[in-house]
Amino acid sequence: MAETKVSTVVEAPAERVWELIGSFHGLGGWHPDLPESSRGNELTGNAIGAVRVFEFDGTVLRETLLGYDEDARSYTYSFPDGTFHLDGYRATLRVTPVTELGACFVEWNAAYDVEAAHRKESGDLVRGVFASGLAALRERFAG
Repeated sequence: MAETKVSTVVEAPAERVWELIGSFHGLGGWHPDLPESSRGNELTGNAIGAVRVFEFDGTVLRETLLGYDEDARSYTYSFPDGTFHLDGYRATLRVTPVTELGACFVEWNAAYDVEAAHRKESGDLVRGVFASGLAALRERFAG
């Protein structure tokens, strides 16, 4: 099992950051490299089992919400085996308060299986998506 972990500190209260990023279907609204998603099934909002669909560069990506915890400010999702050479992909986006600073810690983690031949390429892709999203959050809430 391979893992990718990317995190940052955002200079804003956790509540404000979660308000922006806490909607499963809202990822394309704040991530600079992803388009707006469309619904992939009848489930709306942050209902477990909801599917968001991204279409970009001739690729269609369907992600399914596996877990959502408003109080813990986190959600977990997956996408189908074989997508980007990854199997068993599960990712979690989480916002945790850093109370002393009035800031928050944002982490985006994924665990997945990947064949050795695709390990670097797939890991770099996941890391790049996570890092660019978190960098955009840092910039958005900076000073």
